[in-house]
Amino acid sequence: MNKSILTNLLALIVTALGVLLKIDILYFIGVFAVSGALTNWLAVYMLFEKVPGLYGSGVIPERFQEFKLAIKTMMMEQFFSAQNIAK
Repeated sequence: MNKSILTNLLALIVTALGVLLKIDILYFIGVFAVSGALTNWLAVYMLFEKVPGLYGSGVIPERFQEFKLAIKTMMMEQFFSAQNIAK
């Protein structure tokens, strides 16, 4: 089973239990967990997919070559520096 679906389902169950048992703290924990899960899902989705009307969405496909070059440069400078090779 997908871990994100499992955690989202758990958050919904906690929210429902908070409503049914009339325990405010349980309800708030569930609501905050669900809202955090939705915003995280949207943020990751927006990195890879262009969403009409939302600025900054689809940034990875648009700038893939720049990301690739930056990662290569970082790897060469950080891991393959003369100091690290001497070790």
